[in-house]
Amino acid sequence: MNMCWRSVLTLALLATTTAYSADDRFQEIRNQIKQALRDTHTPSLAVAVAVDGKVIWEEAFGWADRENQVPATIHTMYSLASISKPITATGLMTLVEKGLLDLDQPTNDYLEDSAIVAHVGKASDATLRKLANHTSGLPLHYQFFYEDEPYHKPDMRESIRRYGHLHAAPGERYQYANFGYGIIDYVIQRTAKQSYADFMRNAVFVPLGMNHSAVNLPRELKSFQAVRYGEQQQPLPFYDFDHPGASAVYSSVHDLIRFGLFHLKQRTDQQKAILRDITIDRMQEPTANINDQLGYGVGWFNDTDEFGVRTVSHTGGMGGVRTRLVLVPDKNIAVAALCNFSTSLPLRISEDLLAELMPVYRERLRLHRVESLATPPVVAQPPFQPNPELLGKWKGYLHTYAGKRAVNLWIKPSGDIHIKVDKQLTMLLNQVRFDAGELRGVFASNVGTDDSNRRPYHVHLRAKLRGAQLSGSLTTRSLPGSRPGNALSYWMTLKKDDGHTNLFDGKSLKGWRIVTPFDFLNHGKVSVAQGTLVLDAGQPATGIAWMGELPRIDYELQLDAQRVAGDDFFCGLTFPVGPDYCTLILGGWGGGVTGLSNVNGNSAVENETTAFSEFENGRWYHIRLRVTSDKIQAWVDKDQIVDLETNDRKLSIWWEQEPVRPLGIANWYTKTALRNLSLQRLTTADP
Repeated sequence: MNMCWRSVLTLALLATTTAYSADDRFQEIRNQIKQALRDTHTPSLAVAVAVDGKVIWEEAFGWADRENQVPATIHTMYSLASISKPITATGLMTLVEKGLLDLDQPTNDYLEDSAIVAHVGKASDATLRKLANHTSGLPLHYQFFYEDEPYHKPDMRESIRRYGHLHAAPGERYQYANFGYGIIDYVIQRTAKQSYADFMRNAVFVPLGMNHSAVNLPRELKSFQAVRYGEQQQPLPFYDFDHPGASAVYSSVHDLIRFGLFHLKQRTDQQKAILRDITIDRMQEPTANINDQLGYGVGWFNDTDEFGVRTVSHTGGMGGVRTRLVLVPDKNIAVAALCNFSTSLPLRISEDLLAELMPVYRERLRLHRVESLATPPVVAQPPFQPNPELLGKWKGYLHTYAGKRAVNLWIKPSGDIHIKVDKQLTMLLNQVRFDAGELRGVFASNVGTDDSNRRPYHVHLRAKLRGAQLSGSLTTRSLPGSRPGNALSYWMTLKKDDGHTNLFDGKSLKGWRIVTPFDFLNHGKVSVAQGTLVLDAGQPATGIAWMGELPRIDYELQLDAQRVAGDDFFCGLTFPVGPDYCTLILGGWGGGVTGLSNVNGNSAVENETTAFSEFENGRWYHIRLRVTSDKIQAWVDKDQIVDLETNDRKLSIWWEQEPVRPLGIANWYTKTALRNLSLQRLTTADP
């Protein structure tokens, strides 16, 4: 017969196991734990306290496996989540002490064919130390692989190819990066020539007497596991990661408190000195600043003032896991709290235990909790006001292992930001802020990778303004669900789109086609030499047409043109005007006519734009054509030759010029040279 959770939990609390009985000062905390487990339906909690090299209390409460009524004990193996990092770092440092690894060498020196790629800064600056203190430039990342799903983690070389990309210059910023510790465990494997799990057992767990500790759960230890429970109180299927060194260690509270003692340099009789004391000190020394109070060393957070004392610690949190190990080196105190449910209880209990041991901590903690009960004033978030350098349209690409995706970003003076990936719907960027030169926001889209698309997600933008570029991460973060999802980051780089497009690269006809129908059938040779595009004389015409993207209104064209030989028009520039087309003629009808063909059906020699200029063969002329919603204007050098209001006028082109559409240049029995062709959009269109 099934019993309700409360009844089952009561039985488990009666079956709590204790190796070192708590003295009277911990009795209230014991009662708090029991009540909290009942109130929150938390399956279990295990705690341990050590002072001056001795474990003075360790005890477990509740169920390791509620469905099978397996009580938690001090030897129950809990998933540690990120407390795996200081444990992995300990293994790393044994190899450093042996001279097999150097913390300040480039990580790529140890990776060979699976190298880290730098999009900012230099990959050679991404040292093992910077991986270990989260300043390598790797972005946010976590990825879970559940045993009941058809997704399997790739080989680590493939994972590095996909996600071993630096999105910030090494040393530029602190960014907690699980994948860095995934790379570290891979480096450990390659260096030690054994699996990460075997190395950690041989180099760390066995020498430190941690008999109920392992990477993941070997078959022989599965009976000791604490089942991980999800938010709906359901057992979560076993899951693995592509960053085991960051997250995959299991340990009992009995083992973990002894690991803490080792890092307090207070080894038990069963522990070997796998690291020198000076190495332990260097691991705890912060080499990355998180804020004025908090730093990170090699696997450890260092808090200079946690309620009046300095602490060295790490927490862990993911689906069905919440853990904390905290050391107070100046007081020779260590506290561990492990739970198989995602709850803040281990954090609060660890604080309560430290408060019982240190009066200054107790008083500061009390004041903090009193202050936190006060209702803070509601401060309205001010609307995003874009800096002038952010305004406008940005264009670029998102780079994923599955290929590139075009990205367009529009930042408006109103503060609204629209973003579009490939040909998907244009979306509004939400939760926008711009701090320390970084633009952040959230939107819905599809980045097109199988990894991300395993679960529904939102896309989180984090881009740094670097001169004329916005570059950084688009991170897909899974939406809340019955089990934890993923956060996967991809490199994005955008450039300010000032509307300027070079139409000629000076080396080839890239983007252009040679016109062949009708009067262009017997065209002259079209060639490129020394930055000049040459159209030899045709019989009668030679022309080229642009095949790239093109605005139809509000733009300006510029080019240099020269009549090399002949005596007719050397530049017949056909261009769009909204839905219509028109042609600017230079040097027609005997060599001197300029104007537009056609206006109200009349050619360039017979309408109000008709004018005459003397064009010398062999001389370069700078031509500028501006097309707006109400005007066509043109200049040769500094002289304006056309200023036509287009309202109520019918615009068209000669039938001979039809093949040159939508944008093209033609001549007539004349040899032409062209250079410096460019297009400038005059306004940034709305998405």
